[in-house]
Order: sequence, then C-alpha cells, then structure tokens
Amino acid sequence: MAGVAVAAVAIPTAMGYSSVAQVPVQIGLYALPAALLLYAIFGSSRQVAIGPTSTVALMSGAVIAGIGPSDPQRAIALTAGVALAAGAWLALFGLLRLGWMTDFISRPVIVGFSFGLGLTVLAGELPHILGLPPEGPHFIQRIWTTLHNVDQTNLVTLAIGVVALVILFVGQMHLPRIPWALVVMAASVILSRFWTASDRGVEVLPQVPSGPPTFALPLLGIGDLRQVAVGGLAVAIAAVGEGLSAARIFARTGGYRVNADSEFLGTGMANIGAGLTGGMSVCGSLSRTSTAVISGAKTQINGVFAALVTLLFLMTLTSSLAGVPRVILSAIVVVSVWFLLDVSSLRMYKRIRKNDFVAALTGLAGVLLLGPLYGLLSAVAISLLGLAYRSSRVHVDALGRIPGEKAGWGAIQEHPERRETPGVLVLRLDAPLFWANCEATHETILSAVDGRNDLHALILNLEASGQMDTTTVEMLTSLLAELDAMSIDLYIARLQYQARVVLDKAGFTASLGEGRMWHSISATVEAAQRR
Repeated sequence: MAGVAVAAVAIPTAMGYSSVAQVPVQIGLYALPAALLLYAIFGSSRQVAIGPTSTVALMSGAVIAGIGPSDPQRAIALTAGVALAAGAWLALFGLLRLGWMTDFISRPVIVGFSFGLGLTVLAGELPHILGLPPEGPHFIQRIWTTLHNVDQTNLVTLAIGVVALVILFVGQMHLPRIPWALVVMAASVILSRFWTASDRGVEVLPQVPSGPPTFALPLLGIGDLRQVAVGGLAVAIAAVGEGLSAARIFARTGGYRVNADSEFLGTGMANIGAGLTGGMSVCGSLSRTSTAVISGAKTQINGVFAALVTLLFLMTLTSSLAGVPRVILSAIVVVSVWFLLDVSSLRMYKRIRKNDFVAALTGLAGVLLLGPLYGLLSAVAISLLGLAYRSSRVHVDALGRIPGEKAGWGAIQEHPERRETPGVLVLRLDAPLFWANCEATHETILSAVDGRNDLHALILNLEASGQMDTTTVEMLTSLLAELDAMSIDLYIARLQYQARVVLDKAGFTASLGEGRMWHSISATVEAAQRR
C-alpha cells in the first residue's frame, strides 16, 4: 500500500517536473521504474522515495537551456545524458567515499538556495496558470514578461488552475493521507473526455506514448559531452543536497542511520538507470518520502512496488492523458515546491544569528539573479568562503581562576570576580591552530602581552588544537623567541597527544624546555609560579 501511495504521488509530479526540465511529460515517468529499483538495491535509506524533483528538474532544464535551442528529440537525449553524467559522478563519489564533503555546505545556504529554486519554479509555472506563453530563461525575465502580458490572461485556464490549487492545498492540509495530485489528475482526465478544453484556448497535453521505457544510450554528439559532463556534476551536487537531507531527516525520525557514501552510490545508480531508460535526473524527494512514511513504508520494498505500479501505468493508462489541461500539471508542481519557501527558517536565522541569515539570503539571491546552475555554484562558494573565514579567526580569551572551584578556570571578560594570577597570563584559543590562522593568532597573542611589564609567564591553553602543521610550529617557534627576548617564559597547557607528537618531531618541545607542558591549567600555573 505504501508503494501504491508513493506511485500515486510520483506519477503526476514526475509529469509536472518534466515540463520544468523542458522535456515531454513521459520523460519523468520513464525515470521512475529503474531509479526506484536501483536505489532499493544500492541506497542506504529504508524509506526514501526517489524520482524527479523540482531541484534536479530545474537544474537539468538549465543545463539544456545553456547548451542552446534544440528540437524535442535532442532535448530528450541531452536530458538522459545529463542524468547519466550525474549518476556517474555520484557513483564515483560514493566509491571514493567522499560523503564527508556534504558536511561543508551549510544548512542556511541550502535553505536559501532551495527557497530561490522554489521561487524560480513558481515563476516558470505562473504563465501556464494564467494561460500565457512562458518567455525568458531567468526569474526576473519571466516575472517581468508575465506582468507585462497579464492583460492577455486566459480566464478559463486561470479558473481551472485556481480550482486545482484550492483542492490540492486544502486537501493536503486536512486529509494529507489522500494522494490529492492523483485525484486532481484523474478528475481532469474524466473532464477531458466530456469537454474539449483546447476549444477555449486552454493548453492541453499531447498524445503520450504508451509502453514501458526501453534501455538505450542517448545519442549525443562529441561536442555535447563536455557540457553534459559539467551539467551532470551540477545536477549531482543539487541531487545530493536535497536527497541526503531527506534521507537524514527520516532516518532520525525512524530510528536508523544512513551512510553518506551509500547514498551517493544509490542515487548515482538510480540516475544511471534513469538515463539508460530515456528518463531525467532523480534524487530523494522529501514530500514523496513523507508520503511513504505516512503510508507505512518500513523498507525499500515500497519502492519496488511503486516501480511496478508506474510500469503498469505506462503500459495501460498514458493514452488517457491526451487532452488534459496543461495547467493541472502546473498546479501540482506549485503545491509540490511550496514547502521550499521556508520562511520560518529564515526568521529563525535572523533571530538567532545574522550571519546565517545573510548566508541564506545570498544563496537565495544567487539563484534568482544568476540562474539555478550558477546559483548552485555560488551557494557552494558561499559555504566554503564562510568556512574559510571562520577557520581563519581564532578568539583568544584571558582566563582567571573561578572562585569556589578547586581547579576551575574561565574567561575574565564580563566576569570581574575571576582574577588573574600575578605575573602569569593564561590565554585560551577557542579554535584549532593551523596554517590559515596562525599568523593572526600570533599577532593577537603578542598584543595581549604588550605593555605587561609585570609579566614573567605566558600560558597557552591549546586544548582545541588536535593536530599541528609545520606552519604552526614555525609560528610557535617564533613566538617562543620573541617572548624569551622579553624575559617571559612560555608554557603550554592541555595539548592533545597528536599535536604533541608533531611538536616533538619538529624539535619545538626540546627548545621549550623541561617542565613547560602540563595536562591542567592549575598545574601549569603552579609550575610557572615555582620558576
């Protein structure tokens, strides 16, 4: 039953996402069977429902648009080629165990990027809901063109779209277990048998080929391979961002674990299967996985049944789609991507930490201004720049003994009751020392020492540094010489073993001298006082 429920949601949404990817509706359907079966074999999540999503559809469409104008058959071949390339990249990342790389893209940037994707999809579907021809590849162009031509709105198309949206939103709000997308699609199929919508100027679906997908390599030219490979990499990154998030969320609620490397491999094999069957790119879907969980899915057997249901639909019911108003698919897509407009998370970032709020807005603006492809690259760049900036900044606190605690030491700032030991300055570094931040930290430490004529000992609490590198060793060696020139002894407290090994091999420990490294701050202070 869970497999039937997943298929009931996946079939109409896959058709809708096909239009987002700028290919015929059957391409999204062709992607489902092989992707569901291969993910069931290679993926690590018990419940993730894989298939076309708004993210990969928009990214795939952007790649096709970037390659240039093409006829439908060429667009289909390029779409399948992008899916194959994305699958090859993901499978390679999984085999090389590069799942750890996903931890370097911050959650606020992902939220902002997804928000921008949601707005871009809505901008692309708005003309279809109004009965206007979609024009312009980017968000601002589409909005401007739609507003400029709004007086040409087809009222019949608009009425159908509004009714579909109301049914979908209200139905999901009050009866979420019912596959409302399938209900609306079935109702529109029945309506099209008695009423010819095209007579009223309503855009309708053409005849959809009947039968299962066939295995074949997409026919691509040599000149297309580089762009397809680069576009596949972008789609792969987007697929990981959405799919792995869905897998982790439902693993936490389901009480099991997922493996990032297996998710790379599973999603990669699913994309390879989708590409070889003439389908589009796929990844784990948050909304469809939610449907699977609500319907009782416990293992990937639900995906196997969803694949069988999709195959049955392709062999028996696709002919009934001809004449269905195109606006129905737009309404389904709008409701499917609505959850991407995560206003509550943006408000939380603004309330808790402004830097996260700015990162999210930057990711959002990157998609709207640069398009989904370069917006994704800018989102990744923002995460890496944020990581680099934070790693290069080390906060240094002066510590004092906490009254009432035998061996308690804490920051003196905003705690006047904590007192320094006369003649001894204890400094704590709140982040690991490494080559990118050691020079700035060096200057901060010397600034804290400057003007302290009463000082005879400096203690560095380096417990945050689990490892050392040669650049850091050189900085500490220079610091030791400068302090010696000022007649100040250097001590190191709470240094971890791996970092100590590096200092020993570099000869720094010998230069520092005996009795200068201790496991506790109190013992280090006592040693400095005795000396």
